[in-house]
Amino acid sequence: MRATALLSFLSLWAVTESVAIPASDTSNVAGGGISNLLSRAATDPTDFSWVKRWAAVGDSFTAGIGSGTPLGSIFSNGLDPTADWYCARYDQSYPIIVNDALGPSVESFQFTACSGDRTGGIYKQIQDMSGNLDLVIMTAGGNDLCLSSMILKCVFRSFDGEDACDSVLEIAQTNLDTILKPNLVQLMEALNAKMNSNSVVVFNGYAQFFNTQNEDCATEQDWSVYNIFGSTPLPLTVARRKKFNNLVVQINSVIKTVVEETAKNSTYKYTVGFSNWDPWPSSGVNGQFCDPSSTGVYPDDSQPDLQFFKRNTNIPEPTDPGDLKKRAAINASEELPVEVRRRNQQDEIYNSLLYKSQNPQADVKHKLDWRAPAPPLCPGDKDVDIQDPSYTTPNFLGKNFHPNELGHYTIASWSLQTIMDLRAEVLNVAAPSCPAVDKFSCYQKTEGYHRYASAERLNSHLEDFCDKAQEMLTADPTEDNIKIYYDSTTPDEMYFRFVFMANKTTTFDHAECVATMNHIINACDAPDAKNPMGWKFGGEWQRGDRFYQVAPMFVSRPWPVVQKPKGRCTGWYHIAYSSYEIEGAGFSDYDYGGETLKPHIKSCIGSDPSSWKFEYYREPNENGYEWKATFDTPIWVRSRCFRNNKVVQEIGGWTDGCAGND
Repeated sequence: MRATALLSFLSLWAVTESVAIPASDTSNVAGGGISNLLSRAATDPTDFSWVKRWAAVGDSFTAGIGSGTPLGSIFSNGLDPTADWYCARYDQSYPIIVNDALGPSVESFQFTACSGDRTGGIYKQIQDMSGNLDLVIMTAGGNDLCLSSMILKCVFRSFDGEDACDSVLEIAQTNLDTILKPNLVQLMEALNAKMNSNSVVVFNGYAQFFNTQNEDCATEQDWSVYNIFGSTPLPLTVARRKKFNNLVVQINSVIKTVVEETAKNSTYKYTVGFSNWDPWPSSGVNGQFCDPSSTGVYPDDSQPDLQFFKRNTNIPEPTDPGDLKKRAAINASEELPVEVRRRNQQDEIYNSLLYKSQNPQADVKHKLDWRAPAPPLCPGDKDVDIQDPSYTTPNFLGKNFHPNELGHYTIASWSLQTIMDLRAEVLNVAAPSCPAVDKFSCYQKTEGYHRYASAERLNSHLEDFCDKAQEMLTADPTEDNIKIYYDSTTPDEMYFRFVFMANKTTTFDHAECVATMNHIINACDAPDAKNPMGWKFGGEWQRGDRFYQVAPMFVSRPWPVVQKPKGRCTGWYHIAYSSYEIEGAGFSDYDYGGETLKPHIKSCIGSDPSSWKFEYYREPNENGYEWKATFDTPIWVRSRCFRNNKVVQEIGGWTDGCAGND
């Protein structure tokens, strides 16, 4: 099962950044005999039979809290602070996946990673494990930034205001600027005594949690828990999400720097590489929190590639199914969010000691010697080396803001690619690489895919996207992922995306962008008997190191597709004015009527319609309509504007007349 899933992940465009450390002892280098020269392991970096003894050390990202089934139980040495249950190690963590991929040559695998461990605890893990290792994979540093304090103060229990959130962010930044790098350097030093010559160390980075495309997470979702007084939490705004993401970018930068500087030290025996899986959740798939495709539920059929665990953050729908924008108007302290929090309190009471550890079983810190890494002094810590335990936060809560099973397969893929790259350096052979790919696909053929948009709207945005992509890539040459949404929160919502894959060798070509996007839109989904209106389902085209994508986003359009524009109209006389209601599908699908229906009504009746309201349904109603418009007009306009279908026909629609008495 794992091996099959991993094969698909190994096809990902892995981003690896590795450097070789000169080995002072070459006793493990193959050579001297014909059999060694012919040995595959001595020449093929994809052969893992050289890995006999290896270990996985680190924090909860390596322990795999929540991913799969727990290893061990409280009844099997559960209170031992190094035991599987205590450290929240799980059987679908990336080290377990990697161990399966390494194969039968492995004689010893030490899985010492422990959820909640900071660099001090990881230093102790390294000290305590057996040596003569061929391979180590690891994560470290996130807890030195008081990650769980940030989650508590800024997301889950952000009831103390902006200052409380900012204070823990300041501690994280201070630790980044002061203790993180020297702490990681000490881990590199401690590892040297445990490694064989010509061994390999893979240092995995972290990934940015949040998409920052829009404010839906702030206005349409509720991330708070344990709000017994109905307080107003801090909204998870784009600005706040960017602060979180920036810390991840910075910690990855520190890790990369430590790896590079370690390479310059000739006393080290191992080859080390930085495995950077951060691009995948944002550029490879829609894998971050707050992605525009998310409905807030977990798991989410609308966002199947989410890479992290989360709670259900959706706010229940009002009884009126029609208002797609309804949640933007709901204040965080009103009835619906309070009900969400009440429900969450019943099954997810989040203990206030969360900030002491991402995993309560691992909250007791190891006693370290004087050389150990400096403590981060997170909020709630006591001024002692060993912190008090907290057993009241279960793993199903502690796993939030950690990689889920998909995330661990991603990390495993990046780790294995990095292992192969580093092994190639040890062997002084070329690293394995993927051939240039030219692959075109249309999404309509994807089973169960029901998202579509009008060809007119897609084509109208094509050149704008390529113009903006060129501007953004020119302004920031390091940018490798451009994703722009159009016609947001409407049935025609879509995005265009351009991505430079790993190891890019070309530059952005505006003309190629226009031609490629045009081909994706117009070569797919020609009109036919099942799709007479020629709706477009989108597609993608990978052209070497360049990836282009066009993707409609609205998940609940009528299915089968709208065969022809349809609607209904009623108009009622009220002495001083007339009131109208129009529903429709297959037209006015992108603009809330502002560019189509409303201007043509004005042109016909001679003035702006008053009391204008236009709403898109979350799902098509029982008659298959996607939207409803209500408005008032002067009296006696039905015959000249609506009963004859004049207004709707001008915008490509149809209502088959207009009922009523106006």
